[in-house]
Amino acid sequence: MRKHIVRLIEVVILLLAISTTTLGVEYIARIDNMELGRIQVEYTKNGWISVSEIQYGEKYTIETRTAYGPNGFFQVYEATFKTNGELVAKILGVNKAGKTTITLYAYYDPKAPSVKTFTFTEPNIVLLDNNFIIPHFEMILRMPQPRFQILIPQALFNPSKTDKASGIAMLKRLSDRSYVLSYEGTEIKITTDEKGIVRMEYNNGIVVERVAEKKSETTHQPMNQNRQNMKNTPRSGR
Repeated sequence: MRKHIVRLIEVVILLLAISTTTLGVEYIARIDNMELGRIQVEYTKNGWISVSEIQYGEKYTIETRTAYGPNGFFQVYEATFKTNGELVAKILGVNKAGKTTITLYAYYDPKAPSVKTFTFTEPNIVLLDNNFIIPHFEMILRMPQPRFQILIPQALFNPSKTDKASGIAMLKRLSDRSYVLSYEGTEIKITTDEKGIVRMEYNNGIVVERVAEKKSETTHQPMNQNRQNMKNTPRSGR
């Protein structure tokens, strides 16, 4: 009997080890035949991680972490921006007690960043940031509604676009696996499968498409399941 118990424990440990080896997802962004960059997406115990490496003349790297609560709305959002490997900006967003606070850090002087804070009190704000943050789109599709109060934190860096950083986006279902998301003249056709987003087509010609999967050592949450509540409140910073 003891031998059988020991063997059972070994089997359970093996199954747990297998379950933690999961798949991250890679996307490619392009316009016509020109590649703009690649996006790596992964779910971890501390939230969704998205890393976009985009070529706009220079190499831009945008790494984000978004942690969501049991209601499907974000709790903590962190983003870092690098140009050719050099840190140029950060964002820290917190949604707590019905208030959303976004703090921007611009590193014009690496030793003394410029800091600005914006506060939003609209209920049920949905993050939808720039530079192809795939998890933000995934979460919208998990609780599809015809209208969303969205927030684009990156737009707050540009004073001329601050008034466009928050507003109402429209979501229309075309079929079981197809949607159109619209906001301020931008339309995005989103196609999904059982794993999540397969393709996003912007009306300006940009296409973002899932191209590969890779193994990861983190616990993965399938794209087509609802998010579980995070047991530990994420802390700001990396």
